[in-house]
Amino acid sequence: MPIWKHLDTEGISRFQHLCSDCSSRKEEMLSANGWQLLRAGEPVSCRDCVLKCRLTAEALWGTEDARRYAICEQCPELVTCELKGRYYC
Repeated sequence: MPIWKHLDTEGISRFQHLCSDCSSRKEEMLSANGWQLLRAGEPVSCRDCVLKCRLTAEALWGTEDARRYAICEQCPELVTCELKGRYYC
């Protein structure tokens, strides 16, 4: 899953999690608006759980929803995680 990052004027990181088709379609617009492509594919990362996320560490982002959500439910960082086992398009 392509991931785009943008640092806003307040210094807050914003993320876009897009499917490959949407990323390709929006690439020019995102780049023109200061977004940076972090990853072209899996694993997903976010600023809160890059090193802690089991989905990222074990490359489990491609598994079915029920499995991802079950793994996240066990995570001590779930409250602060922006993704919570989900990715958006």
